[in-house]
Amino acid sequence: MATIIRVKIANGHRPQVDAIVDANPGITPDQAAQQWVARRYGDWITANLTEAFSFCAVSIAQFDVVFSSPEHAWQFQSLIGGQEVQDGA
Repeated sequence: MATIIRVKIANGHRPQVDAIVDANPGITPDQAAQQWVARRYGDWITANLTEAFSFCAVSIAQFDVVFSSPEHAWQFQSLIGGQEVQDGA
């Protein structure tokens, strides 16, 4: 069963997301946030925890990380933060 961790994106990172929008006319802030989350968190998760994860519900304000392993989810949460959520929550 998958474990989902929801992470709020701090406003301090907004300029990085805005820079992606500026460099790629035609994409939305949420699409830029998807790219930023994949680079910032996806690369870190792959390097430090697992390749068995995915992102969903990514927006400029928050994102969910879905882990196949509860242990990896808990490691991520203890090192990065976030809140465990139930499917559909």
